[in-house]
Amino acid sequence: MKQRALFLDRDGIINVPPPPSVRYILHPDAFHLMPGIAETIRLCNQHHIPVVVITNQKCVAIGKLSPRNLSRIHARMEELLRADHAYLDAVYACPHSEADACTCRKPLPGMLLTAAKALDLDLNASWMVGDQPRDIQAGKAAGCHTLHVHSEPVAFCDASLPDTRSLPEWLLKHFLQKEDCHSQIHTV
Repeated sequence: MKQRALFLDRDGIINVPPPPSVRYILHPDAFHLMPGIAETIRLCNQHHIPVVVITNQKCVAIGKLSPRNLSRIHARMEELLRADHAYLDAVYACPHSEADACTCRKPLPGMLLTAAKALDLDLNASWMVGDQPRDIQAGKAAGCHTLHVHSEPVAFCDASLPDTRSLPEWLLKHFLQKEDCHSQIHTV
């Protein structure tokens, strides 16, 4: 039976985004978790809900970051999460630029579709969480519900929050609660 999942964008959702002048996280030491994100992931882990990172990393395509250093940054991300007793089920990164015309770069749904197939996920019951319109567009294109986390919400998302600090509470009320109610109906 397919299960639902929580898909998370990386920059701006999992980690503090770099200043606009820098634009990219280029070193593991520059990677810092957003408030509330480890708790959000840990809650999913406790409820056996897969958590999958879906991230565009154009910095590889334009030569600012090697694939090896991207792997080191993702290892740092997982290390910081483990220190807070949270873990990711998978990380999908698109290393292409817009000019590459790939199907994995958000706003296209390629990474979500690949993850769903690999992990046997129900996209229609899953949520894509992001801070950019392209995250929401990718989630919609894959058939997911969408949560936009930003001080200025977009009109075409299913739900919005002002910041990542609000994610654990939202998760408990709107994502995990539904599963608990659903489980109780089937066990009675």
